[in-house]
Amino acid sequence: MDKSEIRKDYFQEKFVIIAPKRAKRPNKIIKKEAEVAPICFFCPEQVDGEYIVAKNPKKGQKWDILTVLNKFPALTEDNDQAFGRQEVIIETPDHAKEIHELPVEHIEKIIQMYINRYETLEKIEGIKYVLVFKNEGGKAGASIAHSHSQVIALSLVPPEIKTEYEAYADYYLENGRCPYCDIVDKEKDSKRVIWEDDHFLVISPYASQYPYGAYFLPKRHFRTISDMNISEKQSLAKALKKVLAKLEDVDVAYNYFFHNAVSNEDYHMHLKLEPRPNVWAGLELGTGIIINPVPPEDAAEFYKK
Repeated sequence: MDKSEIRKDYFQEKFVIIAPKRAKRPNKIIKKEAEVAPICFFCPEQVDGEYIVAKNPKKGQKWDILTVLNKFPALTEDNDQAFGRQEVIIETPDHAKEIHELPVEHIEKIIQMYINRYETLEKIEGIKYVLVFKNEGGKAGASIAHSHSQVIALSLVPPEIKTEYEAYADYYLENGRCPYCDIVDKEKDSKRVIWEDDHFLVISPYASQYPYGAYFLPKRHFRTISDMNISEKQSLAKALKKVLAKLEDVDVAYNYFFHNAVSNEDYHMHLKLEPRPNVWAGLELGTGIIINPVPPEDAAEFYKK
């Protein structure tokens, strides 16, 4: 791809300028390092037992995955003005390990912890949306280097989620099909495929807002992460390990997050990976139109090498 292209999202009113020549300009790559503190409060000897809400395994003193309350939450259950709950999932007791360095079986356990915490928090009265996400690297919002994810329970449906769901519903009404099922069908033979097995398709989306961005799409239609079966959890763990290990080659900060159904409405659960190698400037912030210097086709090729 030599010339720039304006591309539209699959079904939302979002636009991206794919500009491969921009990748050639002088640019400072944003590394992923989080701030290194003299004491890591996520290491086993430093974890405050008062904040522990769940651990794997459940019995015994040793753990391989731990969930704790956020010590500095923006949302709490005792504040009607900012009602909600925030938790941190410590993915491993080993400070030196990142998630892609863990065995697939361990990543499966992390996914199961995501599911357990999602199911627990969505049952809290007054909670309308639960987001499971990971910030990896300082430029992606991580303040602690020890590998961890987060769960946040909100008393409102976030505008970004609401906008996407409305576009999802409009597409379904017009076409009689789920847009993400259609994306799986349309992209499975494209140059944007990164990884695939019987249960998941990983693609670099056609109008990716982020260099090296990826969608992890289950081939089966289901609403939330709670609906994943054992085989699908195994597939997602394999896909995450492969893709995140490759992303390590460019040492870039990233976020990933699960999109689940709103309330009891229909939806197609998926995971979005958004690397953060550059900073949005005036055009992006002023118009919402994003410039991506890495064509999704090139990103897919990068991951497959």
